[in-house]
Amino acid sequence: MGRLAHLLVERRRAVLILAAVAIIAGLGLTPVFLSQLRGVDYATPGSRSYKAEQFIAAHTGYSEQDSLVFSSAHVSVRSPVFAAALARGVALVRAHHVLVAPQRQISPDGHALLATIAMKGSAAHRQTLCDQLQEALAHAMPPGVQAGVTGDSPVLGDLTNVEKNEAVGAEAVGLPVALVVLLIAFGSVVAAGLPLLLGVCGLVVSFEVIAGVMLFKSFNAFVETAMVGLGLALGIDYALLLVRRFREERAAGGSEEEVLARTLSTAGRTVMFSGTIVSAALIPLAATGLPFFGDTALALIVVVLAEVTLLLTFLPAVLLTLGDRLERGSVPARWRRDPGLPAASGRWYRWARAVMRRPLPILAGGVALMLAAASPILGLRTGIYLNTQAMSGQPSVRALDALERHFPAAAVGPIEVLVRGPVAPVRRVLAGDRQLADPVTVAIARDANVISVIPTVGTDSIAAERLVRHLRDQLQGLPAQVTGVTAETVDYAHETDRVTPWVIGAALILSLLLLTWLFRSPLLAIKAIVMNLLSVGASIGLTVLVFQDGHGERLLGFTSTGYLQAWTPLLLFMIVFGLSMDYEVFMVSRMREEWGRTGDTTEAVARGLERTGGIVTFAATIMVAIFASFMLVVIPEMKQLGFALAVAVLLDATVVRAMLVPAFMRLAGRWNWWMPRRLDRLLPQLGEAAEPAGP
Repeated sequence: MGRLAHLLVERRRAVLILAAVAIIAGLGLTPVFLSQLRGVDYATPGSRSYKAEQFIAAHTGYSEQDSLVFSSAHVSVRSPVFAAALARGVALVRAHHVLVAPQRQISPDGHALLATIAMKGSAAHRQTLCDQLQEALAHAMPPGVQAGVTGDSPVLGDLTNVEKNEAVGAEAVGLPVALVVLLIAFGSVVAAGLPLLLGVCGLVVSFEVIAGVMLFKSFNAFVETAMVGLGLALGIDYALLLVRRFREERAAGGSEEEVLARTLSTAGRTVMFSGTIVSAALIPLAATGLPFFGDTALALIVVVLAEVTLLLTFLPAVLLTLGDRLERGSVPARWRRDPGLPAASGRWYRWARAVMRRPLPILAGGVALMLAAASPILGLRTGIYLNTQAMSGQPSVRALDALERHFPAAAVGPIEVLVRGPVAPVRRVLAGDRQLADPVTVAIARDANVISVIPTVGTDSIAAERLVRHLRDQLQGLPAQVTGVTAETVDYAHETDRVTPWVIGAALILSLLLLTWLFRSPLLAIKAIVMNLLSVGASIGLTVLVFQDGHGERLLGFTSTGYLQAWTPLLLFMIVFGLSMDYEVFMVSRMREEWGRTGDTTEAVARGLERTGGIVTFAATIMVAIFASFMLVVIPEMKQLGFALAVAVLLDATVVRAMLVPAFMRLAGRWNWWMPRRLDRLLPQLGEAAEPAGP
C-alpha cells in the first residue's frame, strides 16, 4: 500500500485522466449495456425439457411456440374489417421470419382469433423479435381491432423493459437519502458528495465492462437491478470509509504521501480484503451452469471489482487534488453528527462494556431472536412467477388478458410432449387428464411427433408445476418427454435445489480460508461464518413470511403467489453472505489491532466497537436506504430482493455486530487470538494489519 501511495502521489494526473476516460467511456456504453439486456432464460442445460427442446429445434428449426391473438370488443371475427386486419397481421408476422400455424381457433363469443406461432433463435433473439412484433402489430391494426403476441419470450421481454424503468425509479429514491446520511456524517457537501460520486462511477465502469462481455454472451435484465443495488451500496460504503480515514489522517499531520499511505494501509486494505471476500463468495454461484446465476454472479463480481479498483486509485487521486477544498460547503452545525467522546468513554464503548458484563444471556437471546426470524424457512416453497399481474398495460399482458377473456382454456404457453415412437398411447394419457385441453399433434421427423396441449391452470402456478410432474409420472415407460414453459421452470427449480448445497459449501470454505488468513484466527473466522449464516437465515426467513405467506401484501402492494422465485433463496444467500462480511472485516480488524496494543480482549472489543460503531451505523443506513428503495417498485421479484437485503443489513448492523459479536468475543477471551503454529507458517503474512476507518 505504501508503494501504491507513492505511485498515486507521483502520477496523480495520469490516474485522474485514465479514470476519467474509463468513466466517460462507461457513460457512452451504458445505453448499449441497457439495450442488450434480455429477460431471464430459464433453460436448464442437460435437463429433460432442455433435451426435448433441442431435439425439436434441430428438426424444425423453431425453438419456442407462442400465441398470436387478434381481438375486438365490437367487431366480429367474420367481418371484413377483422378479416383484413388478420391478413395484415399474419403477413407482418411472417415477414419477421416467424412461422404462423395454419390452424386457427375462433373464440366462443366470435370476437377473437388465436393462432400459434413458432420462433427461431436464442432467448435473447426471441425477446428482441417479440418487441419488434408488438410494435409492428400495434401500428398495423385498424381502429377497434387489437393484436399482440404473448407467451414466454413476449412476457419476459416486457418484464425486461419494466425492470429497467423501475430500477431508475428506485435509484431516484435511494440516492438522495444516501446523500442526506453522508451530509450528516461528513458535515460538508464536497466530502459527502464524493462517496456518492464514486459509487455511481464504479457502477458506470462496471456497465462498460459488461457491455464488452456482451459481445460474447447475453445477460438477463435482472443483473441491472442486482448491480445497481450492490454496486451503489458497496461503492458508497467503501468510499465512506476511505474519505473518513483520509480526513482523520490529514488532521494528524504529515506529507501527502504519508497521509495517503496511512489511509491506504488501514481503510484501503480493509476495502481491498472486503471486496475480495465478497467477490470470492460469488464465484461458486457463477459456476453453477445455470444461465441466470452465471450471468448475475459474473455481473456482481465485475461491479465489486470495478468499485474497489476506482476506490483504491481514482478516489485517492481526487482526495489529494482537493486538499483543503474537501471541507467546502459545510452544513449547519446542528445537522452534523456529534464527533463523540474519546475511545475510552464514548457511547459505543459504554454499550460494548454493558454487553460484555452479561455476555451469555445477550448471546443466547440474540441467537434465539435470529433463529426465530429464520424459522419460516422451514416452510419455504419456490417456483417461477412471470410477474404478469404487476405488468398491466404491457403488450404481452394485454394479449394475455384478451387470450384469457376470450379463450377460457388457454394459457401463456402450451405443454409440449415430444413423442419418439407410437403416438396413440401418449394421446390416451393426455386425453385422460381434465387439466389439459385442445391437443394438437405435429409430425417433425420420422417416428417423432410433438403433441401440444393447453393447461387449464396458470402457466406459472403451483398447480401447473404439479401437473407437469404428474404427467411425467404418467408417461413413464413411454417414449415421451415433457417440455414447454412450465416444464422448463420445473427443471430449473429442481436443478437450483440440487446445486444449492454445493454452492453454499464452496462459498463457506472460500470465505473461511480468506478470513483465517486475514484475522490470523480460526475461531474468529468460524465465528464470522456462523454470524453471517444467522443474518442470511433471518433475512430469508422474514422474506418467506412477508412474500410467500403474504403478510406484507397490503403494506408493500403485491399479491402473493404462495412461493418465492426459484432463484431468490440462493442468490440472496450469496449476496447477503458477502455483504455481512464487510462489517465483520471492518470491526474485527480494528478489534484485533486494539488487542495488539492492550493485550486485553475486553478492552480491545470495547475500543474496536467504539472506533467502528459509528461508521458501521452510517454505512448500514445507506445500504438500507438503497435496498429499501427497491421495495417501492411494482415487480414482486425486485421487491423481494430489496426487502431481504434491507432486512439483512439492518439485523446484521444491530443484533449481530452490536450484540452477538462483542458477547461472543468476551466469552471466548484469549481464544479469539489463537492461531495454530503450523497453520500460521502455512498462510502467508499480510504485513500491516487491516483496520477500518473510523472516528
